Formats: sequence, structure tokens, C-alpha cells
Amino acid sequence: MNDYVLEADDMKVSWFERLAVQALAAPRWPSPRFPPSRYYRFLRVLAANVHPALSVELGVCGGGASLHLAVGWPEGTVVGVEHANGSPWERENWRIIRRRCPNWRMWHGDSVESAPEIAKIYGAVDILFQDSVHETWWTIKEFEAWHPFLSDRAVVCFDDLHRTEMEGFWEWLPGENKVRLDDLHQGSTEGGFGVWWR
Repeated sequence: MNDYVLEADDMKVSWFERLAVQALAAPRWPSPRFPPSRYYRFLRVLAANVHPALSVELGVCGGGASLHLAVGWPEGTVVGVEHANGSPWERENWRIIRRRCPNWRMWHGDSVESAPEIAKIYGAVDILFQDSVHETWWTIKEFEAWHPFLSDRAVVCFDDLHRTEMEGFWEWLPGENKVRLDDLHQGSTEGGFGVWWR
């Protein structure tokens, strides 16, 4: 096992770009129940390199991102936050993830209000994937709610940045530690992927 632990100083644009290249070359998940999304593979590679104690996905839906985070680093805990009860297909996916990944926890609740509750139980967040309501105002609200609970080496990922409803979000996102990796989620209206880090 690799006992190297990533330090916050190691995170640079070029490091994330290398991870994106690795993700594009990584094999797709074999089950058709989980789409072969490039950014899912990136989350798996990211978790394998960051060794997160806690990863959180906001907006579970079919669970592809949660699955890849949990498989990427089985020694860490992954919490999937979902306010909806899910369709029968989604609920079956959640059962599959639960059986395959004992480190995964489903959390039914609001993606903003749940932040302090989850942090109290599980601790600081090393990887946060915001994938719930793809609207600028809500994504900002989530980021602000979770920001106090991010670890000092935290990575936050966002998808669907090309949506018109997300206009202005990337410019609003504070700090210089951020990079767009849009090849991980191609598309002019639904695509776009970005990473922010401490």
C-alpha cells in the first residue's frame, strides 16, 4: 500500500491536470448502471491520491460519483447527501453501492443544512463534490455552508459549469487555487468541470 499522504503544498494546477490525464486513461466502471463519466473517473483517481478521511457528494442521484469516491479510497468515509427519496432505479443503485462499498453512507437531508451535522459526526471534509442544484445562487450557498468544515487540504469539485443557470459562479469562486478541467465533462450547455482547493 502507498503510505504517501498528499500535503496541501503539493496541490497545484499541473498536479490536477495530471490527475485528469490519468482519469481519461482509466478504465470505465464495468456496470452500465453507472454512466462512464470522465469526471467520475477523475473523482476516483483524486480520492486514490488524496487519501481523504471524509469525502462528501451533494446530490447523489444515481450514485456514480459516490461509488467512484468510495472505490478510490476505501479507507475513508464517503457521505452522499440527497434530499429526495429517489426513483426505484436510483434506490437500487444506492443498494448496490452500499453492498459494494461499506465505507459509503447515505444521508437524507438538505445539502446546506446538513453541513454542520455531518461535520459533527464525521469531521472535516477532504473532498467535496457539489452536484445538487446547478444554479449559481444555490451552489454559492452550499459552498459557503461547507467552507467552515473543509480540511486544510480540501478539494472541492463542481460540474455542469456551462449551464446558463451557473453563469457567474466560477468568477465568484474565491481565491486563485482553482482550475477548469472541462475535458472531463464535455458539452456546451451541460458540460464543464472545475476544481477549487485550499
